[in-house]
Amino acid sequence: MPKQIDALLSKIEKILVAEIPKAVKAAKVKEQAYCLRIWYNGTDMDETAVPSLMLVKESARQVFLKKRPKEALHYVWGADEQQDDEFSIAIELNNDKLLDHYGVWYEHLCELEEDEEIQPFREMTQRVALQLNALDWTTILPVTDDFIVFPADGSHTFCDDLGDMVASVPKPRLKLLQSRKLLESAK
Repeated sequence: MPKQIDALLSKIEKILVAEIPKAVKAAKVKEQAYCLRIWYNGTDMDETAVPSLMLVKESARQVFLKKRPKEALHYVWGADEQQDDEFSIAIELNNDKLLDHYGVWYEHLCELEEDEEIQPFREMTQRVALQLNALDWTTILPVTDDFIVFPADGSHTFCDDLGDMVASVPKPRLKLLQSRKLLESAK
């Protein structure tokens, strides 16, 4: 089964890389964004819970930095803290093939009965984000010059936003964020 699962995740990865920029562009966002989060889930959600997107507004980052200076970086990068409509824009991926492939993945995940088994999906989502970080997002929506894409663990299995970021964002972009004191340390 592992080769079949690898092939399945590869199909999902290709769909996500192709569909995410299209979905974001179709949302016709006017506000500047500093990051895009790709939410993934485990069996805590149902078989229709394909990855969803959360575009986080630059205005939210400024609020976090100003109103919560001591814990700003937690809020700037913590996916759960960004979920308010004031801070982010939710974007759904509507693709039948993605839904079908995700349903097969979900069945596999349910058979395993171990939350840690979502690690292959997490790694796939990190690869998707890494590929998307190579795009010129200025052709898709208004973004900051340090805009990044990285996963958000909707299952709370890993609770490792920094780890997902480090695995998904090119080192020069991480260094830029560090130089601006927007990131403490990147492993």
